[in-house]
Amino acid sequence: MTNFNKANETTERKYFVIEERRFYDRARADRSAGAFVAHCLGLDASDSDAFADRVVEAGIRSQDGRGGFDFLATQIDACGYGIEQLRLCYAALTSGAAPLAQAA
Repeated sequence: MTNFNKANETTERKYFVIEERRFYDRARADRSAGAFVAHCLGLDASDSDAFADRVVEAGIRSQDGRGGFDFLATQIDACGYGIEQLRLCYAALTSGAAPLAQAA
């Protein structure tokens, strides 16, 4: 294997790892935000888990990965929060700066 091939393979592997991490981070944020909204909606534990699963699935199915956010945006008004609070929740979850309850 030539040095060029090694460098190319290393670059591809690095890109894959970065994209995989981004995917899992977004899915984790979708799940946490979904659990928070489910709690606000008064769902019990099993319904809350199912709701969070639907949020993650919406994120996976969307082309741009925003499906979870878009799904929650349709539900957030019932919690007494607005879209800006949802954006703050996602910002806190993806940056690791603050827990979800504090961001909302």
